[in-house]
Amino acid sequence: MYVWYVLLALGIPGNLLSAIVWLRRHVTNKNSSAVYLAALAISDLAFLPLETIYDRFGCTDGWLCYSLMQPLGSADNLEPLLVLGFSVERLIAIVHPLQVCC
Repeated sequence: MYVWYVLLALGIPGNLLSAIVWLRRHVTNKNSSAVYLAALAISDLAFLPLETIYDRFGCTDGWLCYSLMQPLGSADNLEPLLVLGFSVERLIAIVHPLQVCC
């Protein structure tokens, strides 16, 4: 029960700071991976409070449960896809380091 409060206390400020750092103009212009990391931080920032509300109220049926299911499902599916995209981009950068498309 207290784990969620610790996750919220560390996760929300951490993800907010991470999104601010990765979305700076000079960082995103030089590093395309910054966009993936910023999107991952924003996705986590949206996921943490929704998951806490969903678990705290013990949803079984009702309008709150149904209204939380779609954003939670979207964030739950988006995070692995962002990690996959980031990994594929890094793999391409390692395998073909000097081939840059203009």
